[in-house]
Amino acid sequence: MKRLALFACIVLCLAACKNSGDGQLVGVTNKTKFVTFNPHHMVYIPSGNVILGSGENDPTLTFAAQPRSVSITAFWMDEAEITNNKYRQFVFWVRDSIAHTLLGEAEIEGKRGHFLRHKKGENAGELIDPPVINWKEDIPWNSTDEEVMQALNPLFMQVNTRYFHHRSLGINVAKLNYNYWTFDYEAAAMKERESSSIGGMFANRPSHVDGSLDRFIKHHTINVYPDTLVWIYEFTYSDNEHMAKNYFSHPQYNHYPVVGVSWTQCQAFTHWRSQYRNSWLRSRGFPVEHDFRLPSEAQWEWAARGGLQNSPYPWGGPYPTNQNGCFLANFKPQRGNYLLDGSMYPNVVAFYNANDWGLYDMSGNVAEWCMDDYSPSASTFVSDINPIYKHNHYLSKDPNERKLKVVRGGSWKDISKYITVYMRDYQYQDSCTSYIGFRCIQPAIINPKDAKKGTGSKVYR
Repeated sequence: MKRLALFACIVLCLAACKNSGDGQLVGVTNKTKFVTFNPHHMVYIPSGNVILGSGENDPTLTFAAQPRSVSITAFWMDEAEITNNKYRQFVFWVRDSIAHTLLGEAEIEGKRGHFLRHKKGENAGELIDPPVINWKEDIPWNSTDEEVMQALNPLFMQVNTRYFHHRSLGINVAKLNYNYWTFDYEAAAMKERESSSIGGMFANRPSHVDGSLDRFIKHHTINVYPDTLVWIYEFTYSDNEHMAKNYFSHPQYNHYPVVGVSWTQCQAFTHWRSQYRNSWLRSRGFPVEHDFRLPSEAQWEWAARGGLQNSPYPWGGPYPTNQNGCFLANFKPQRGNYLLDGSMYPNVVAFYNANDWGLYDMSGNVAEWCMDDYSPSASTFVSDINPIYKHNHYLSKDPNERKLKVVRGGSWKDISKYITVYMRDYQYQDSCTSYIGFRCIQPAIINPKDAKKGTGSKVYR
């Protein structure tokens, strides 16, 4: 056994030293092309230093925005809030994946089959296990075949709950659940009292050595359909039924910001968006990119300021209007005269001018979820490098503790005070409202060719 282990080590060393370089240290040969893609409809936000929470006095004495100098690395940010149409792509993907799974499990093949099969090797022709969806196969939504209708039946409401007996309108949104898994790096990084002789990343983390990393993998099941009834229960004695019926589903509202989504639904969306993008990159031999996610509170404020340090608004002035008296954002002006700024409800995204970095609607329209847990004193103890506050849920016995999440930007329902770049707000992570939406960020990847510009080093050759 010892000889076998020694032989394996020798083979590994020889394989590692197979690189050209006459026995010199040249690094591992990486044949994967490194190509940087500019994400669609996203704006590059450069690295920088900013004093968070500055811009104006605190007349309410809430001390919710305490100034703090921090440094933030570069990232990409959606130029506008996620729209109904973009979020609908996520919902339809979940719907279609469930339909493919139901048809595949019912062994209804279609033209190509709903599950992929092995193309080569001794298992050629057999289904891949676990099943992998074949997205090239069409879904027979309008089929009259009894087996197909029976297989898809769980996705639809029962006959007596449909409207006008139209099956195409009878998707049971309660079934649109997205399953995903995450790795809890915060919990895994915690040091433990016992020591490990292996050292390295396992020093004081003996539980990692025995293969028990599974305890850090979290499974999530999230219903992805927005709560369209927010337009009813948030307004007392108000006629908003037309908004409940049509705001998310009607093409008229394609480019309006999605609302009625909770923080947990936004998390599911960012996970899906990352996997959707990286799956495409892998299929073409490219390395994966950083994951999409919600912005931290610091990233959001740095981006909203657009390089203007002490201005309370993204456009740079001290007032929500320009010199002609025209409003520069969608909010609640003059004691509730909503139409003065041009919109009664949320407006189409990018209706007003962008800030100096090309970001639209950082003030008003809809408020935006941030990644951080909310604490009124977070700015006093978070790091000054890419600060973010995440409560140590894994140290708490209460799984529902710290469910308050940071909300920024203000909305069409808020007065001008709350659409300033430094004003902080919060909401429960499982709450859905008619005035909170979101946008994503993606940490920027620096191309090594760009990093070496201006140097005479040969290390990148």
